[in-house]
Amino acid sequence: MKTEFELLQALPLFRKISIQGLQTMMDCFCGEFVHLKKGDTFLGDKNKAACLISGKVSTLELGRFCPMPTKELPYTAIEDCLILVMESHMLLYPCYGCCFFHAQLLENMREDGIDLKALEC
Repeated sequence: MKTEFELLQALPLFRKISIQGLQTMMDCFCGEFVHLKKGDTFLGDKNKAACLISGKVSTLELGRFCPMPTKELPYTAIEDCLILVMESHMLLYPCYGCCFFHAQLLENMREDGIDLKALEC
């Protein structure tokens, strides 16, 4: 069974980012993995972004960040799944450290056509 970080690394969005970089990124961006069972609803704080890592969730595309769902429009797990949740501001704006993994992730997001403005809170 693959670890959560191996699942992340397998997605095009996280290409060229080492597992060590992903682990550091989780700490820097206040990241957390959320496991949902089929039928569970998913919602959260407006200042966060979500990325489907495995499984299926209504309106979430695998390997793409989107704004966190709200109470008015929660997402529903179509099958068991894993979601990465991160602070939007930390995700979108590099810190003074200008870490390689952060620069790479932002470049990947731009190349993949992710609407960064939609993630701003």
